[in-house]
Amino acid sequence: MVKTDTNAEDQIVHEAEITRQHARYKIPAKIEIDGKQYKVLDWSLSGCAIENLPEEFCNENKCRDAKLIFKFDDFITIIDNIDIDFICKERAGDETKMVGGRFHNLNSSQIAILNQIITAYLNDDILTEEDIIHAVSKQITYPKKIEKKINKKRADKLLILIYFTIIALIAFLLFVAYQRIFIVQTVNGYVDVNMTTVRAPYPSYIKFTKELQKGDKIDTNETVAVAYFIGGGVQPIHSSIDGTVYKVSVKNNQFRNTAEPILMVLPDNAQTYIVTHIEHKYFQKIKIGDIAKVRFADGRIIKAEITKVQPAEAIDLQHTKVLENIYNQARNYDIVTLKPLTPLDTSLLNTSVFVTIDTLLQ
Repeated sequence: MVKTDTNAEDQIVHEAEITRQHARYKIPAKIEIDGKQYKVLDWSLSGCAIENLPEEFCNENKCRDAKLIFKFDDFITIIDNIDIDFICKERAGDETKMVGGRFHNLNSSQIAILNQIITAYLNDDILTEEDIIHAVSKQITYPKKIEKKINKKRADKLLILIYFTIIALIAFLLFVAYQRIFIVQTVNGYVDVNMTTVRAPYPSYIKFTKELQKGDKIDTNETVAVAYFIGGGVQPIHSSIDGTVYKVSVKNNQFRNTAEPILMVLPDNAQTYIVTHIEHKYFQKIKIGDIAKVRFADGRIIKAEITKVQPAEAIDLQHTKVLENIYNQARNYDIVTLKPLTPLDTSLLNTSVFVTIDTLLQ
């Protein structure tokens, strides 16, 4: 013979009573609606029966927000944010109406607490606050973090590329700053030398004593030509130095006016030098004795020393201009003369060069 627990049976209202999906439990509880608390006659996971709830709630078709309140020996458990709507039905054998509440969309934490209360009550266990916390904590789920699997080698390569780009950018900016602050570059430059020009003494026809061409040797006081004056008379033309013919500027028996060139002669001891122009704004950066790099068209680079810095136009030429033209030319450029540290061959005369002066390394 199976013995039934009558106390347990008294706590359960079976599904025969007012249609419902879950067994109702007569576990003491209260419900709070619109700030007012009402006694719960019985309840389940699907709803509850409420005592003394105004009948007008039955005429509403909308959900209300409610709180279920359970008072235990030393603590109170409140399940809030419960969506509930209401149904009114007559009790069997009684003309009075009972207001039933139907729960909507209980979440996992709310269901866990209600199940914990039901289980403890039916087993006649003492329910503690830790039991409630444990029931809720088991239902708490956290979204899994989506771990992005990055290929390590690819990440390392990307990191190296970023570092390289940053270093290259910094190096470029430093290079640009260095060029702007310390480097002086010329506008143009060429190789020059001191040479002597043999000129016609008066308006005359020039007749050479012998055929001359570039590279021929001539001596001091050597008669290189004879000038035949227009009005009659002749005058020999002598070389004033020992040297080499650089250029023959007139043909035999050709007319030349006073002081026009006949020959250009390179002295035997002639030393080449470099002439270049710089913007005047760089004047304060350079000084006599600075060493510059001189680059030729073939890529060859030599070093040369600054020996002179002068304005683009001599002051005497400025003062000999006609009045309206005095100082009408802007002095934007200075002439810089440089002496090659290694002597240059005279074959490089009139050759274009590019000069760079690093003022930091002086």
